[in-house]
Amino acid sequence: MKKARVFLITTHYMGVLYIEELLRAGDEIVGVAAWPDTAGWYVPLEYDVRTKALQNYLPLYEPDPKKLNSEKFLNVIRGLKPDFIVSGYYPKLFGTALLSIPPGGCINVHPTGLPRFRGLSPYFTHMLFGDERNYITLHWLDAGADSGDVIAQASVEILPGDTGFTCGHRLTEAAAAAFRDNWPLIKAGNAPRARQDESKASVFNFDWSIARIDWSKSALEVRNLVRSISKPLSGAWTTAGGKKMFVWKVQVVERGSEVHGAQLQPGTVVSMDGQSFWVQCGSGQVRIVDAEMDGVTLRPIDLLGGLAKTVRVVLG
Repeated sequence: MKKARVFLITTHYMGVLYIEELLRAGDEIVGVAAWPDTAGWYVPLEYDVRTKALQNYLPLYEPDPKKLNSEKFLNVIRGLKPDFIVSGYYPKLFGTALLSIPPGGCINVHPTGLPRFRGLSPYFTHMLFGDERNYITLHWLDAGADSGDVIAQASVEILPGDTGFTCGHRLTEAAAAAFRDNWPLIKAGNAPRARQDESKASVFNFDWSIARIDWSKSALEVRNLVRSISKPLSGAWTTAGGKKMFVWKVQVVERGSEVHGAQLQPGTVVSMDGQSFWVQCGSGQVRIVDAEMDGVTLRPIDLLGGLAKTVRVVLG
């Protein structure tokens, strides 16, 4: 099969795996456009596409994302004459002029099960919404937002001890496997093109503002948020005594074991033991088993002795 010329537009670990798969397949990577920084995400060097590109002597571009569709940068890509543009986890819509450059088309990996969760949805979106599996979709790009025909989908189980990072890491590797399996078909012009079911479409645009815990939500929703963005990501947080408290791990209190009281306000610390403190949610309760304030692990005695001015401590 003829060697393909590929221009990559990607970020982080997805880009690292793309480079490995394309080099393994013997194709030519004519350029790599990477996000110019980590965009607030935890990215070790071994998962950084910029590092990977430089290690393999590949032309690296870090355009201002706002200028990705500029005529100046489009001319750079045109000059490289790619047969395909391959993207993944790059949070910027491609304009029609960019999409029209490669004769073979543009393909993308989106880290949800399209058509669910189109938009700026991270690799833990299904976990955040309480699903049992995280999904990825390999699809053709069109002028819409994640609306192009599907080539393949894959998923990984969300394990009890998973965080968004650990499960997202495996999901990204599942994406690379789906790409590996389908890349020969894509190059040969025989890859699937399954239309998305618009009746099942939804949009989710992640924003870090959701990191502040809304205690009016259910205990399960609070648990899903905390685990989705726990270490090494930035973490969910709340306030206690006017100070910011990061919450790294919670457990949902089993039904029938909750501490009861009259008209408990969501966010109320209803009980403490030597290892954790129990917090009332909009429905149900959670046990906070790992929290941090001022860079120090927070113990229940710290919350009670150092912050409480009343019998009840209310987190906000």
